[in-house]
Amino acid sequence: MSTDVLAGAPAQVIEAYKRLGGKLKAFALALPMAGSQTEAALKAGYAEKTAKANASQFAANPDVRIVHDYLVGSVVRTAEITFERCMAELAKLAFGDPAALFGEDGALLPPHEWPKDAGAMIAEVQQIDLYAGVGDAREKIGVTNKIKFADKHAALRTALQLIDAFPDKKKKVEHTHRVGVVVVPAKTGQGQSAGLQDAIEGSAQRLEQPQRKGNAPAFMVRRVQSLAQQG
Repeated sequence: MSTDVLAGAPAQVIEAYKRLGGKLKAFALALPMAGSQTEAALKAGYAEKTAKANASQFAANPDVRIVHDYLVGSVVRTAEITFERCMAELAKLAFGDPAALFGEDGALLPPHEWPKDAGAMIAEVQQIDLYAGVGDAREKIGVTNKIKFADKHAALRTALQLIDAFPDKKKKVEHTHRVGVVVVPAKTGQGQSAGLQDAIEGSAQRLEQPQRKGNAPAFMVRRVQSLAQQG
């Protein structure tokens, strides 16, 4: 990628680019359009071994990130790539009706007869020659088109993920319950019963303890009830 792409860039971007070494400059310019960090390093002139071992480190360089982010943002602005446009295109794949591309006889309609935006549903078109006869008598009699539609299921799933329709099932929700923790000394006298009763009724300090679900364990309830009856 030519340095012309930095024409008109903010001073911060230009300064970041100048601070980079020769090959890192080339790496920063190649990264936005490369298929991977390693590919960008190879395009920048690094040896294959160096590219594979250090590409991620090159990409993490703060000045490389500044240049990269500017270039990506510039491409997005130029191409007018927006979330709304991407969702609209995804909707064509997810909700388009393939039947609209066929005539009443079941034959594929010519492209100029397709409904508007129907072509967005097509992922691949393959032209196949038709032949008749065998051996020396075999001759071409025409062509037919084989089309492959985009994966509607994948498009729908992607759209649902983008609108956060699938909560993370791995997230575990913990409920907090108040569980009374009572320390009961050996019963030594008549006054102990009143103190024990006060503790059971809640005057003792309570601690918050996370539990998965439900109330206090049954054995704890039975133990407290038993102590209350003894008091």
